[in-house]
Amino acid sequence: MAKCNISIDFSGDPEQLIRSAEQAISGAGGAFTGNNSDGKFSINSPLGKVSGTYIVQGQSFNISITDKPFLVSCSRIEDELRKQIR
Repeated sequence: MAKCNISIDFSGDPEQLIRSAEQAISGAGGAFTGNNSDGKFSINSPLGKVSGTYIVQGQSFNISITDKPFLVSCSRIEDELRKQIR
């Protein structure tokens, strides 16, 4: 069961969005597998591991956080994701 469900609308090409997400996560030492329609990721934070899945539907990037540190709120994760997705 997801701990956080986040939906972020974006403009532009989904392929570019996914490529940027993969580069950001991999560049920070995380793991990313997926394609232009769905996938999964995990990344370590100072407080612990954050992992989840994503689905791209049209111009909406839908993310389900499946594991996160107790002290990290869903709103904090969403804020960080929104900073990355422009």
